[in-house]
Amino acid sequence: MRDKSAASVISTFTMQPHPFDGWFAPVESEAQPPMRFYYMIKAGEYAAWHRTGGRMVVTHIDGAPLTLSVADGGRTARGYRLHNGAENSCLIEETEWRSWESLGRWSLAIISVERPEHFLRWQLAPDDWHPQPG
Repeated sequence: MRDKSAASVISTFTMQPHPFDGWFAPVESEAQPPMRFYYMIKAGEYAAWHRTGGRMVVTHIDGAPLTLSVADGGRTARGYRLHNGAENSCLIEETEWRSWESLGRWSLAIISVERPEHFLRWQLAPDDWHPQPG
């Protein structure tokens, strides 16, 4: 799928625009939980700082590497470069803020949470908020 355009990936998964940037679609599954969504972000898009109501796993599945920044308590705690190699997923705690962007034309991930209501309790940081170094 890596050779496809972003528009083609959006069409393949019938993705919708996400409220804080990028595109998403549910992963069809008989097994619940966890609740899973495809999430794609294109070049030039940047996911605003946000958090959800529960723990979340981000797993890169296709496209360019995905950079993921995670902050807790207003400080940058760690960063990830997710790709199809050794580091393709990470766990984010419910109290942690996160933001991400693609390092290429587009990046595709699966976002998993323990319960569906976790997706419903997401919160955006104020537009001018960024974690402090240290």
